Amino acid sequence: MKKVLIVDDNDRYANNLKLYLDGKKINSDRAVDAKQGLELFTKSNDYDMIISDVTMETQTSGLWMMRKIYKSGYKGVLVIASTGFDVWGVMPFSSYFLSWFCGLHWMIPKVPLKQGTVEWVPTVLSKGKTNPF
Repeated sequence: MKKVLIVDDNDRYANNLKLYLDGKKINSDRAVDAKQGLELFTKSNDYDMIISDVTMETQTSGLWMMRKIYKSGYKGVLVIASTGFDVWGVMPFSSYFLSWFCGLHWMIPKVPLKQGTVEWVPTVLSKGKTNPF
């Protein structure tokens, strides 16, 4: 059975991701910030996927957490959910840059997520796929 770590300080976004995963019969744990996310990852390195917000306790905490996990040799799927992806031009740049910076496979824009819709946007590491499941 698949297991996902959700790292987001916003209850609405985290709950919408959890509902989506529950609907697919995928277990998930939640961390409310990057520090807790790293602790859960370190304690139980059995996550198939990690989904993180970018901005929590600091502007880049989610990105740096993902980079640390990527640099640790993690072989699962890394996903970032961000309101920044809803700005024109950000996703094409992020598709390349974040793949290099933190091994990012997927991006989730938060405007649709706020309404309960999970949109999977592939980076260059997942080109040709429609979603990770």
